[in-house]
Formats: sequence, structure tokens, C-alpha cells
Amino acid sequence: MKTTLISILWKKEKVHWKRTGQVLGKFSGWLSKATFGLIVVVLVTLFHYAFALMHTLYEILLFIFARDAFKANLQKMALKV
Repeated sequence: MKTTLISILWKKEKVHWKRTGQVLGKFSGWLSKATFGLIVVVLVTLFHYAFALMHTLYEILLFIFARDAFKANLQKMALKV
């Protein structure tokens, strides 16, 4: 299987949403899930996508200007995910 940036990002997204569901499950009662749980999930998701966007732009710049560094980063990310 060929490793691509898109496949790695997709795997990271699945991990993020799995962990988000686990965090939401830690709140007991429907009222706390509806208030604090959703606030936490929304804030964490906003920060997650902000950092994901910055990282994706960085990887795209590496792809354009430094292919060797991009390939090395891609392999490192594939091992971590």
C-alpha cells in the first residue's frame, strides 16, 4: 500500500474522533454531556483543525520546495499513526 499524506491525515482524523467520543463518554448524565461535554468537544475540535491546517500547509510547502524532507516526514508520520 502506498503511503500518502491524505491517508495519514485520514487516519489521524479517525483517531481524533475516537478520542473525542471517549472524552464525551466520561461526562456522566445527559445535562453535563449537553453542556460541558459539547463545549469541550467544540473547543478541542477547533484547536485540532487549526493545528491540522497549519501542519498540512507546512507539508505542502515541503512537498513543493524540499521533496526529500517531505518524504522523510511522511515516513515518520506513517510510523507514528
